[in-house]
Amino acid sequence: MALTPEQAAAAFVGDGARCVPYAGGHINASFLVQCGGPRRFLQRINGDVFPDPQQVMATVAAVTAHVRAVTGAVTVPALLQTLDGRPWLEDEAGEIWRCTEFVDGIMRASVASAAEAFNAAFAFGAFARALSSYQGPELPETIPGFHDTAARVAQLEAVSSADPVGRLSASRREVDELLGRRALALVLPPRIASGQVPRRLAHNDAKVANVLFDRTTGRASWVVDLDTVMPGSLLHDFGDLVRSSVSRAPEDAADNVAEAALFEGLAAGFVQGTGDILTPAERELLETAGRLITYEQAVRFLVDHLQGDTYYRISRPGQNLDRARAQLTLLRSLEGQTAMFTAVVARVARS
Repeated sequence: MALTPEQAAAAFVGDGARCVPYAGGHINASFLVQCGGPRRFLQRINGDVFPDPQQVMATVAAVTAHVRAVTGAVTVPALLQTLDGRPWLEDEAGEIWRCTEFVDGIMRASVASAAEAFNAAFAFGAFARALSSYQGPELPETIPGFHDTAARVAQLEAVSSADPVGRLSASRREVDELLGRRALALVLPPRIASGQVPRRLAHNDAKVANVLFDRTTGRASWVVDLDTVMPGSLLHDFGDLVRSSVSRAPEDAADNVAEAALFEGLAAGFVQGTGDILTPAERELLETAGRLITYEQAVRFLVDHLQGDTYYRISRPGQNLDRARAQLTLLRSLEGQTAMFTAVVARVARS
């Protein structure tokens, strides 16, 4: 039998807790736990997205312990044990619940300034640098093929051919435009396979919404949502930073265009945060990474729209199509500024 949020919270904090749904995030169900003492953060892992949620939690526990043991500019929220000493809770229905300390930081859906862009990118860079010293058990791919852009494109081809819920006619222009850019999906794989771009532990969902800004200092001091930490490329992380933070507009806004000052803040923050761990090839491909992940995310949003909104949470009909269109608008904007952003990366990399 599945537990209610209050029943799950009781396993961590005792009886009498009150759980309030917590907005933010497309995947897991989240709740703010009020229990008479410090507030806690409770989540039920989405088993439809993560095929092995226990494996996810084992990774989260290992990464949390390592990063919190590393003295640095950023940290992650503490993972709390159940009252009987377990690192997570599994109920009779097989649902996995976790509880962490609640960090009263500021969460942003988009950045408001170049300084915020720098801080967010520095936080993810410092997080990557902390992970570079991890020497624990090998961490698996919690979502196999998560950043396999070519496979995402193949999925778009398949779902657009099948048109399972009859949405293709209103999305044909977007499908054709994305399939016409498929060559972008083939840039990174051979470089990763050859070792030119090293495989590293990466966050793999490095959007601005996954850092929390300190209310007093304004710095991005916490990295959150560790479910997708797994072997990958730091270029995917920087690419997602660009996708989520190079524009001040929400990800489903029609005016989602790239700003040069924000891109420079992101590049400078990430390079400074990672310190000396980036290879020359990784630095040279930072501009490309922004276009790649924006493209990949447009494909993912459109696939989900054509499948009937089975992956991303939506608040209104057609939201995933609007998200895909907004990512396409952003991609066109990035393409139009490729030379400028390449020069920015070269300048930042030399500093």
